[in-house]
Amino acid sequence: MSARSDLVPLQLGDRAPNVVLDAITQEGKIALDDFRGQKPVLVGLFRGLHCAFCRRHIAAQARLDPELREKGVESLTVVNTPIERARLYFRYHPMPNLLAASDPERASHRAFGLPNLEFT
Repeated sequence: MSARSDLVPLQLGDRAPNVVLDAITQEGKIALDDFRGQKPVLVGLFRGLHCAFCRRHIAAQARLDPELREKGVESLTVVNTPIERARLYFRYHPMPNLLAASDPERASHRAFGLPNLEFT
């Protein structure tokens, strides 16, 4: 896993960091390097399945997936929800073709330079 300490969001043309995460909708791990050099990948980084706005956008990404695949683009949904809870959610709310990964530690968000917003 690549660690970025500057927390500056990636810019156009920057190389995406490799993150390795637990797969939710399939078995094993998912690494961004698995896609590198093969096909472009749209990575959706979401706060978690507890967020109604995130759930809506995840569903939209799942609906968009077939069109992206037609154009040769893979999509990956990353949620900050623990793996067990995420698998339970998708068992009751299945989204065919959705490739999703769990990142409760927010490693992917930090690697992409996204801030950690805390609510008080």
